[in-house]
Amino acid sequence: MSARVAPLVAGLFLLVACSSGANTAASGGTPGVSGISSNRPASLDGVDPCALIDQSGRAALGITTDAHNGVNVAAASSCGWLLGDGDYATVSLSTQIGLGDLALPASATATSVHGRAGKKIIKTDDPSCSVYLAATAHSTVQIDVGQGKDAETACYDAVKVAFVADPRLPPAP
Repeated sequence: MSARVAPLVAGLFLLVACSSGANTAASGGTPGVSGISSNRPASLDGVDPCALIDQSGRAALGITTDAHNGVNVAAASSCGWLLGDGDYATVSLSTQIGLGDLALPASATATSVHGRAGKKIIKTDDPSCSVYLAATAHSTVQIDVGQGKDAETACYDAVKVAFVADPRLPPAP
């Protein structure tokens, strides 16, 4: 493991450990998972992707600029931000396509965010990363991060964005 990847892995472990809220209950939230609100929407219909990253999420991600229109034209809607490390993150909502319906490359690996099923694709050629999360049985959230630096940082950032956005998504299917 390279010297640069080790801190990223350690940071990701810390993010997951802190985000899990083990043995705590959020007021009005899910027992055992801190900070997850019970005010989740029933579907992605009408959800504004720009609203998935609130003020505290913006601070956690190092976002200091306003949201921009996302770059994913295949999605029902998308929104993008410049992250603190210079990577660009786009959150896209697909209201008619479930995680199991996506034609993803064989290199896609399973991932999970607060128990929500997902797939992660590391793209070393451009370098970037995409994380797909199951929003409902027939809808997905796609998080793309990249700016041409390195794929490990892009995936680390994409997972961080996923953890920030998750509490504003429908309950995991």
